[in-house]
Amino acid sequence: MSGKKAKKERKEKREEEAEKTGGTPWQQKVLKGIQPNVLKPFGPSIGVFKLPPEFVQRMIRITDQVLEDKDRVDWGTNLVGQIAEEPWVSNQVLKDEECYEVFMGCLHSYVYNSLTQMGTETEQVNVHLDHMWVVSQYKDEYNPVHYHTYCDLSAVMYLKSPNMEDRSKDGKLPAYKTQRDGQIELIYKSGDANALERGTFGMAPEPGTLLIFPSNLLHTVYPFKGPDERRSVAFNSHWQAVTKDGKMIDKGFRQPSDQDHPEAKARYKSKHVESHFAESKRK
Repeated sequence: MSGKKAKKERKEKREEEAEKTGGTPWQQKVLKGIQPNVLKPFGPSIGVFKLPPEFVQRMIRITDQVLEDKDRVDWGTNLVGQIAEEPWVSNQVLKDEECYEVFMGCLHSYVYNSLTQMGTETEQVNVHLDHMWVVSQYKDEYNPVHYHTYCDLSAVMYLKSPNMEDRSKDGKLPAYKTQRDGQIELIYKSGDANALERGTFGMAPEPGTLLIFPSNLLHTVYPFKGPDERRSVAFNSHWQAVTKDGKMIDKGFRQPSDQDHPEAKARYKSKHVESHFAESKRK
């Protein structure tokens, strides 16, 4: 048996096993160790998941390969980020590396726990990962305030955190004005009405942390100073749910996944993506 044929058979066996059990043994191990934490610091629910080091290392290896690929697809043409390197990551690559079901498990947990917190009992929750891309950010690059369209949920997982220069050392700026360097900030409303509520929620990029939040929530990523890379993967998704009394919950804030769209599949073969999503934004 040739090495290529044996590899194909192992892959098919792994996929068959995953379909029967809800994931391969490695995926189940990773998911079992993840503690879901759904925060509600203001109106929307914020999912915060801590993924294990071995999963982080696997995602770093995947994104290394994507960034080194000369034929990588520039997903940044669809985005507002002032960041040079934002290549697309296919769902198939995530499946081949046994990472897809881990992200799906976190999405499912976020939706289920968010609905439960609001008193909605669910019979079934379905989630789908639409698009993922790498965010390879260096000094002075940033993401302006924005939100994501044609999806229900957005997420980011941090892979590398840079050693940032302390801009307050020279005395020109007080420390409190530099403490958000390199952070993501989620924005629900402007200003604080009083000391017992907050309108924003910020977090430093700690490797292994996965944030999931509603796609219409405004957010920004601040620039930083320093030679290191701040790396993450971001993705959009959509969900549906059926309540205990049989009611369907489906916001429908989306279009078909670009990865499932026949025309988009052909376009992914070129470096310059003209996705179904991007075309819709221009109309």
